[in-house]
Amino acid sequence: MAALAGAAVLTALTAAACSAGGSGSGSAPDSARSSAPGAPLAASVPERIVIPSIGVDAHLDAVGLQPDGQMEEPSFATPMNAAWYHKGPTPGEAGAAAIVGHLDTPTTPEAVFYKLGDLKKGDEIDVARQDQKTAVFDVDSVETFLKDRFPTQKVYGDTGGKAELRVITCGGSLTNDRHWDSNVVVFAHLAGTS
Repeated sequence: MAALAGAAVLTALTAAACSAGGSGSGSAPDSARSSAPGAPLAASVPERIVIPSIGVDAHLDAVGLQPDGQMEEPSFATPMNAAWYHKGPTPGEAGAAAIVGHLDTPTTPEAVFYKLGDLKKGDEIDVARQDQKTAVFDVDSVETFLKDRFPTQKVYGDTGGKAELRVITCGGSLTNDRHWDSNVVVFAHLAGTS
């Protein structure tokens, strides 16, 4: 599937996983990956995301779109799960796959992606898929964007046929109504499989 299309849909993705409230690890063998972009994989539903450097080992739910065209946000009932946007590419497939998760919730001060902003260039993100392959991504950058200036094309635009991943949560500063004013976006590329 091509990169996500439709400005309303793309903008809607930036609002997910953003409610303010008051883990194991794993890695792929070095022989199965490199820092150079890997060849895209066939589509396969992702089941789990592991980010060793920040202690994330989380089940992946799926989110789609609400009737109004806004992306569904991850469930507040499972704040330690993340969710992949099932109307876009699957992680490892060509295009910009998106995984979102809460920074915090009203009942969970440190949800699944609480430490997402601590990632550094070269850190590893593993996504286990139903086809028994783990797509191994290397972080390229971590950026924070004000929601009202979110660069939709940069985040979700054409990847030139490469398999890339965007991992997204909230960040920045709290507004007066207790919402985060920004999104933290991790940009990563497929480096191999295990």
